[in-house]
Amino acid sequence: MKAWKQAEADAAAIFKGKRKWANSGERTDFDGVIAGQKISGQCKLVKTLSLEALTKLAEESGIDVVCVKVRRGRGKPSPMLVVFTEESYRKLHGGSAIAESEESAA
Repeated sequence: MKAWKQAEADAAAIFKGKRKWANSGERTDFDGVIAGQKISGQCKLVKTLSLEALTKLAEESGIDVVCVKVRRGRGKPSPMLVVFTEESYRKLHGGSAIAESEESAA
């Protein structure tokens, strides 16, 4: 399996979902579920990706999560980063996790 296909499959597995086939014409790469809510995500396997480009991806309509993995080269693994906008995170998690951490910090 090609590295980008594997990255998409790995991202989908995080959310108990499935990757979409490459020529589907969809903007998203995978579908999944968080706390019973359906989500759609975009996956990127990159050498570099600016914070601005990552932010634009995460802000796109219909994108709930962006999974990014740095391509370091053969034999040099990297972890996958899972990125939500604050709005998406609150929508999918009810804002409770952020509120709880703010309360415990006070």
